[in-house]
Amino acid sequence: MKRYLTDESRRLECAKLHAQTSLVMPEMQLVKVYPDIRHQAVIGFGAALTEAAGCVFARMDAATRERFIELCFGREGNRYSLARTSIQSCDFSLAPRAYVQEPDDVQLASFSIEDDFAYVLPLALAAARENPELELLASPWSPPAWAKTNESMKHGGKLRKKHRATWARMIARYVAEYRALGLNVTRITMQNEPQAVQIWESCLFSGEREREFLSGFLKPALREAGLDDVKVLGWDHNKESALDRALELLADPQAARELDGIAFHWYSGDHFEAMRAVRELIGPERELVFSEGCDAFSAGDPAQELPHAEHYAREIIGDLEAGANGVFDWNILLDERGGPNHVDNFCDAPIMFDAGAGEMRVRLPFYYLGHFSRFIQRGARHVLSTRYTTDLETCAFANPDGSFALVVLNRTDRAIPFAIALGSSHRVVPTEAPAHSIQTIAW
Repeated sequence: MKRYLTDESRRLECAKLHAQTSLVMPEMQLVKVYPDIRHQAVIGFGAALTEAAGCVFARMDAATRERFIELCFGREGNRYSLARTSIQSCDFSLAPRAYVQEPDDVQLASFSIEDDFAYVLPLALAAARENPELELLASPWSPPAWAKTNESMKHGGKLRKKHRATWARMIARYVAEYRALGLNVTRITMQNEPQAVQIWESCLFSGEREREFLSGFLKPALREAGLDDVKVLGWDHNKESALDRALELLADPQAARELDGIAFHWYSGDHFEAMRAVRELIGPERELVFSEGCDAFSAGDPAQELPHAEHYAREIIGDLEAGANGVFDWNILLDERGGPNHVDNFCDAPIMFDAGAGEMRVRLPFYYLGHFSRFIQRGARHVLSTRYTTDLETCAFANPDGSFALVVLNRTDRAIPFAIALGSSHRVVPTEAPAHSIQTIAW
């Protein structure tokens, strides 16, 4: 076994662990892994390629851009296999923009993704070149203003019923044009945060409206465009109401046939029990995806890096243990101000770039994320792990290549000893979790 350890002073420090054989069945201070008790499959890990991230990426010199792409998507980096994009603009865009500017252009004669070529597509295409197996999840924040009841892409409002078919065909057109560029959009969500009225791009969808849009317009538009393989996920909002929305969506038999999964965010707290209930409700054939999470802007305060890193790790372990298939961080890259964006909605990112200083800052949360993405492969199966104390948080996976990965998080102020045992084996591997550390044990 090899142990890769990160704490405030170390980054993925590698050491070998050695097994010991006991004459009797070990009982104390164990973390037990059951390789044959398997649950959901993993689709991958990644982050959002917003226009803000693309703008910051464009400000880097060529060598820094190359290093950034290798860090995020390369085999020696975090090996991200997923990325999220926005259909039209979002709060981390430079300005509100729509792909169809002409009011009531139901034929989509004026449809254009030209604005995406400025910042979003150069970043996305660079990522796909580094990892040709990259898959995209695309989410809309708002239809065009002319298609909404409040005639604005901001401040909520609703999609006008007469424009549901047009909006569905716009989404399908986006997927087709991105695919034509070599970007593999494999999943979409119907609406980012459908219960939120925001000062940025937003649109309200009730469960009933989401059901109607899914089965009556969006899935038919995808089929008509030859995009039958694109998965459509519902909700894409906070966890406290994910179960309620899943129940609403599945209450209609036709929508239930069309729904491919549920996406969720972390901004309302843990609610891991709700995620387990969603997993049990939607069954193993549908996906459960953590599609967005970020921490508040800390103005470069180093003291916030550890709390933010541990927030990510606790969230990911809790969601994976509850049955999640994949994880998306929010902005993959931001500037030193936590932007840019058009509503001053600044936040932290695991990698930040100070253009004035020409400095890329790879922060502790990036390495905590890597303890999952570097070692848990696409197609891995979640396996049962148990631990003797709740002061340790764990998750374990069986990879398609036959290897295994166990992630152990210690958020306490003290070192915690433990020994790894595989099922009923008499062999154990003694080690410890240093205070405020994360480690991945691979074998």
